[in-house]
Amino acid sequence: MNNASSQPPQFGEGEKGIAHYSLLLRALMLRALHIQNFALIEDIEVEFGEGFNVITGETGAGKSILIGALSLILGERSRSEGVRKGAKKSLVEGLFHLAGNDRAIRAIADLGVEIEDELILRREIEAGGRGRCFANDRAITVRTLKSIGDLLVDLHGQHDHQALLRVETHLEFLDRFGGLEPLVEQTGAAYRKLLEWNERLEALQNHKEAAEQRRELYAFQLREIAEADPQPGEVVQLEHERTLLEHSEQLIQAALSLSQLLYDGDDSIADRLGAGEHLLEEAVRDDTQLTERMETYRGVVYEIEDLAAFFRNYADGMERDPDRLDQVRERLALLKRIEKKYGGTLEAVLERKTFLENELQSVENLEVQIEATRQRIAEATTAFSERCDRLSKKRHKIADPLSRKIEEALKDLGMAGASFEVRLTAETDPEGLAQINGERFRAGEKGIEAGEFYIATNVGEARMPLARIASGGEISRIMLALKSILAEGDAISTCVFDEIDIGISGRIAEAVGRKLHLLSQSRQTISITHLPQIASLADVHFRVKKEVGGARTRTEVVSLNEDERVEEVARLLGGESISDLTRKHAREMRCKAAGNPKAVKHET
Repeated sequence: MNNASSQPPQFGEGEKGIAHYSLLLRALMLRALHIQNFALIEDIEVEFGEGFNVITGETGAGKSILIGALSLILGERSRSEGVRKGAKKSLVEGLFHLAGNDRAIRAIADLGVEIEDELILRREIEAGGRGRCFANDRAITVRTLKSIGDLLVDLHGQHDHQALLRVETHLEFLDRFGGLEPLVEQTGAAYRKLLEWNERLEALQNHKEAAEQRRELYAFQLREIAEADPQPGEVVQLEHERTLLEHSEQLIQAALSLSQLLYDGDDSIADRLGAGEHLLEEAVRDDTQLTERMETYRGVVYEIEDLAAFFRNYADGMERDPDRLDQVRERLALLKRIEKKYGGTLEAVLERKTFLENELQSVENLEVQIEATRQRIAEATTAFSERCDRLSKKRHKIADPLSRKIEEALKDLGMAGASFEVRLTAETDPEGLAQINGERFRAGEKGIEAGEFYIATNVGEARMPLARIASGGEISRIMLALKSILAEGDAISTCVFDEIDIGISGRIAEAVGRKLHLLSQSRQTISITHLPQIASLADVHFRVKKEVGGARTRTEVVSLNEDERVEEVARLLGGESISDLTRKHAREMRCKAAGNPKAVKHET
């Protein structure tokens, strides 16, 4: 485990305001980074200091592994191959000091993490790829971790300066400079709401169009069913009636024959029962126990008489109506056709009728819904257009101040003749979503503008798109200029630069170093560098090196004292073969850096 710390400058020393910026640094900064089993790192702990922290080391020693580990606790993507070979998991912890920064504490609390003065972020990555995130030992999602990380650290990786070559990012820099992110978010929300209503309108219109295409068919089907006017249970009833009508003659003859047999004919059952009744009456006189049976017998006689009357009336009431039979047959044939066409049963036909009625009614309702949706679109268009207009005016207001600030910053970085412009353009479009002052503009989530940086790197040259003419070294300096300007309005108090010095050397490297050191007076600044001009300005200096032991390679991080700093700067100047002259030059660079009292007070 390797520790590094720095002694703060005495209040009142050096430049005006040194005490003030020191107090600012204590408000929010990265105090320590603990890494276990990550890539070539076995187990290290780095304690960062206030001001300008520099990390140097040979190529391949693992400097950027530190940045990779830091990015993990800031919510960036993880990969299981980052777990050190043979280990079950990687662990990265970061300790942040937030005392006095109520704004950051409230913002983090809004994300569901309660803190006071300190916050520990932890990320665990298993060899199988699974991982866990924690804030002060409370499990959180990667998304929450990313949101917290965005509040704490501005990390500029080796390839981030390529963002300047992507025109779509230029507007984001402008909005960040002007603090317009809330308005951009409001504009995006209004845009998404407008899209939702437009999509709803399109869906309703498509539904209506499809319904209109089916309307004639549905209306015909409904008329056909309505004209047939089927009633529940009607088929069963008609089939019974048809059977009666078809067999009426047989039924009448059968009923009359039964009536004759029971009562109306000669020697009917009723006559025979009458004779039997006389015999039973005589028997009752001799045996009173038969009295009860006498009553039963008489009941049978009465039943026979009633049954005969029923068949007589049945025969009288039976219709012989060929016309009615034809009507029933025709009605049944119609209902059978309707059943076959619309579902196979009368119940299915009636369900189809209800469906058709609802569908035809819905066409009328769709028109009402479409009109209401058009009204919503008009309201959403007004809201979106108003936000686009406000955002556009604010962007035009801050574009020139940002350009002038970048020009001033570039002067400090050796580009005194550079001319910079934030160029904003908006495209009219008759179908555009935003309507401003009677004109329609093509618009999206970020408003109506497209923004692009233009630059002339030398006096007298015309400004051209930055992405087309800037060299790698110029891109690095422009990015540093932007970062230093944006840091002025950010709540973020830790800025990390991973080899911001790509493509520069000599006098320009010294200018970049001064700019980084100046930035560190208001923000804790951590920089990985290979340039002695930058390393010589460090308030706190770490060297990353590889060690081989037990047939394994591991990365170590060492905090340097003043003599070791001189030696490291000399190595950066002359390579591994360090001469007395190189050491002298390195010591002179450190002494020159001592023009800022911070450079000589941070020896360990």
